[in-house]
Amino acid sequence: MSKSLGAFFVLTGLLGLSAHAQAATTWNFATGVDYSAGKYGAASDTTVFSLPFAARAQTGQFRLDLTVPYLWEKGPGDFAGGGVVVPNGTVTSRSGVGDVNLGAAWQLHADDSSFPAFEIEGNLKVPTAGTGLGTGKFDYGLQANVNHTFGRVMLFGSLGYQWMHDFRGYDLRNGVTASVGANFKIGNTVNAGLTASYRQPYYAPLGEQASASPYLLWSFAPKWRISTYLLTGFSKASPRIGGGVRLILLSSG
Repeated sequence: MSKSLGAFFVLTGLLGLSAHAQAATTWNFATGVDYSAGKYGAASDTTVFSLPFAARAQTGQFRLDLTVPYLWEKGPGDFAGGGVVVPNGTVTSRSGVGDVNLGAAWQLHADDSSFPAFEIEGNLKVPTAGTGLGTGKFDYGLQANVNHTFGRVMLFGSLGYQWMHDFRGYDLRNGVTASVGANFKIGNTVNAGLTASYRQPYYAPLGEQASASPYLLWSFAPKWRISTYLLTGFSKASPRIGGGVRLILLSSG
């Protein structure tokens, strides 16, 4: 649920908002693996492995996104979905289907020489996860996404707000989310970049959430891409380390 624009680029390999709206409907699919580890105020790490299955449909200025993850978690933290972990003091292991994430976006302006690309995005976390793998409640988010290309460099960012429900005695807080980043086109088939993400405290004892992710994207065939990223956190509310890889299939090259 806590999905920054920069993280979305890394995880799907679909860099940036479309410079031009697609007249025909296109479909994209992605799968891979994610790993994160952090203490989140506890004495030992909580580790989370995720195997996500993602799909996107875009027609004209409108797009829809769907992500269904399978999760493995071990440690003294409860996973609330979307990178949110709160300490519970008891080391446990659990696995299962995580929360389904739905997203929809409308592009208001395509990137051109006079003004950056701009879109409004809404997202919904559906409580499909089992105990310890989600809050069991719906969460919501709304954000604005922008990007602009300067030759081989694309700058991007997002600003939004996330609404979260309390669960199991944890007072989870709503808050502002933000991200910034830069993508560099190294060649015809390789991109590299760096994203930084921020969220106001989702759980008061842990403080603000902040992280950075360098990434690589390789278009190794007309309809296939692979992306990989690393992650480091700068606060108790963030993973200490993380990383992942995605294999992406595009309906058009």
